[in-house]
Amino acid sequence: MERLMPRIMLDFKDVVSGYGEKDILQGFSATICQGEFVGLIGPNGTGKSTLLKCLSGLLPVKSGVITLEEKNNTSYTQRERAQMIAVVPQSFDIDYDFTVEDIVLMGRNPYLSYRTRETQNDYNIVTEAMRATKTLNFRKRFYNNLSGGEKQRVIIARAIAQEPDIILLDEPTSALDIHHQIEVMELIRNLNLKKSMTVVAVLHDINLAARYCNRLILMKDGRVIIDGTPKEVITEANLKKVYEMKMFIQENKLFCKPEIIPLRVIKESENYRSLKIHVICGGNQASQVLEELEAMGHQVTAGVVNQGSDDWTICDVLGIPMVEESPFTAISREKQEENLAVMAESDLILISDLPFGHGNINNLMGLENLRGELYFHRNCLNNDFTEGELVKQLELIKKKKTVNEMNSHQEFIKMIKERTLINEK
Repeated sequence: MERLMPRIMLDFKDVVSGYGEKDILQGFSATICQGEFVGLIGPNGTGKSTLLKCLSGLLPVKSGVITLEEKNNTSYTQRERAQMIAVVPQSFDIDYDFTVEDIVLMGRNPYLSYRTRETQNDYNIVTEAMRATKTLNFRKRFYNNLSGGEKQRVIIARAIAQEPDIILLDEPTSALDIHHQIEVMELIRNLNLKKSMTVVAVLHDINLAARYCNRLILMKDGRVIIDGTPKEVITEANLKKVYEMKMFIQENKLFCKPEIIPLRVIKESENYRSLKIHVICGGNQASQVLEELEAMGHQVTAGVVNQGSDDWTICDVLGIPMVEESPFTAISREKQEENLAVMAESDLILISDLPFGHGNINNLMGLENLRGELYFHRNCLNNDFTEGELVKQLELIKKKKTVNEMNSHQEFIKMIKERTLINEK
């Protein structure tokens, strides 16, 4: 049986638009089909909200074409367009004391005129819209007395009452706490799934966008960088093109969607003399010290680390050279010999905060013969599962070289900053 092609609801071809002589959109192109939930993501000023304004008729297009349901968007009157597209803004403030029902009833305005009053059918539609958004029980309350989450649900109810084919949302969760963010996004997704409503949403929260949208369009400088599923779009390579920050991406195992974890946006404002610093790690405690040392510009290495551990992940994300061992495998003498070769060039060696057992005690083998200064996190002694081998190994090292002990990674970072800061006069 021949498959039906999805109905094209929106088509943007080389759209250029902006304010005055400044072009914000600089050749935006995309096609959106019925029933899609599309998230527009990207940094501030890249044209996401401008695109919605062009589509809703609030901002003219300088060049290019927007096609709305097979007709040029400019050929529609505002009334006709409002019967097809509903807009949910970031916030909606009103000076007068309208009830919730009054606000939702405004969604019927595209179907009325100064000669026609609301019919019972209009009120039925409004009631169903409030029921769908769980606002029916406070229909007589004044809109201005509602909480932020309640107000946003009312505005979505107003949009539903328009009976549109498409809903445009401009940062619908930006002013909400996490509870109401999830509540609003689940409401929008239910509309999308149950009514096959086409949704286009501007979203700054990439993790929310990945969780709820089935398609993402990543924008920069008014153009499309990449368009695809969340897994196709949210990759380190793609996001590095747009966001000037360090991050790593993992799969949210509950939702099977990509999830970003930001690491650092602001670069170190100070300049530091670069040292070669090796971090003995392998658990889940050294991620921050590894990141801070790398951000300061030091030549950081690590090992021996078991693949898949948190410390291994941060090294992999930041591109820190490391000596690796297979997951859940004891550190072999061969791997430690490789580790010693790396440490032989180091100025400083940090034994970070990690539990020691018979599987990783080899990480300390041979440290007494290295030239680099040695620093030891005292908390290792509180997580000693070697039946005394850790203490014996430390005593062996101390016979040949000084072991500088510390109580925290931040103590180590502070010392490094003081030693390597370049004072510019």
